[in-house]
Amino acid sequence: MQIKASARQPLGKRSRRMLREGKLPAIVYGHNTEATPITLDKLEFQKVFLKSGRTHLIDLAIDGRTEKVLVREIQTHPRRLGPIHVDFYQVNLQETIEVDVPVHLVGESAAVKRGDADILQPMHSVRVECLPSDIPEAFEIDITPLEEIDMELRVAELKVPRGVTVLDEPEQLVVKIVPKRELKVEEEIPAAEAAVPAEGEAAAEGEAAAGEEAAESEE
Repeated sequence: MQIKASARQPLGKRSRRMLREGKLPAIVYGHNTEATPITLDKLEFQKVFLKSGRTHLIDLAIDGRTEKVLVREIQTHPRRLGPIHVDFYQVNLQETIEVDVPVHLVGESAAVKRGDADILQPMHSVRVECLPSDIPEAFEIDITPLEEIDMELRVAELKVPRGVTVLDEPEQLVVKIVPKRELKVEEEIPAAEAAVPAEGEAAAEGEAAAGEEAAESEE
């Protein structure tokens, strides 16, 4: 997977104009590498990221040279769709790096299928250390063997590929089958009772109303 980019100068407020034109500001940095501001095609980045995620190496072509990078961070805007800035991390294929690998659940627990239980998943990613070329796409966990309530799987039980070291604590809980929560319906207060304020509340409301009237008359 490849993304074409061009070096740029820091933008400041001009980034809004760039986004309107379909461009995406980004930066690439890494170990012993000077941070370089770059410009991408926004649509091209979104297509590549759908396939690469944060664990696949991307060939970043910048002004005639190509660097191996990972997507490290994506900034978004609360009122706009899509990314507004991307951080790429340039890797050295001979040096190990730390990265978060997603956890994907597959299969179906019999207890959940019966409607007796729910799936509790405290960990949605696992921190690992490995060479960039050895980064797992994901940790796929089949929950079919977790047939009954209270059955679980912890970090120590993950199937870890050769050359990959898990950095999270072995006893951390990844997934567990827990009892289905029953919704507790609280008794509703009769409307008549709710409409009648207590004596203290009535007095406080009267004082507040009197204060407002006095303030209005003074104006």
